[in-house]
Amino acid sequence: MVCNGFEIASGGIRNHLPETMVKAFEIVGLDRKTVEERFGGLYRAFQYGAPPHGGMAAGIDRIVMLLVGAKNLREVTMFPMNQQAYDLLMNAPSEATPQQLRELSLRVAVVKKEG
Repeated sequence: MVCNGFEIASGGIRNHLPETMVKAFEIVGLDRKTVEERFGGLYRAFQYGAPPHGGMAAGIDRIVMLLVGAKNLREVTMFPMNQQAYDLLMNAPSEATPQQLRELSLRVAVVKKEG
């Protein structure tokens, strides 16, 4: 959906056919075996007959940008990220501290690759 030349909502119809999924991944260089290994859950689910599905979502931030006359989406975004998708205010993404891991009862296990 476009208002005064600005996109304020977008959406689409999602793939729901396993063969279309494989063909789409082949376009980007993945063969059927790799698709089945890396995306096996979705691939098998599609084989059971997922219904056609899709959706649309309004960009509230884009609507606000139009309402206030801002020239850039970052002017109205609460936590804007830079060009590398890095949030300067929150220092994110970043590694979790030992304290954060303890709070969540998580542990990091480093797996050494053979080779």
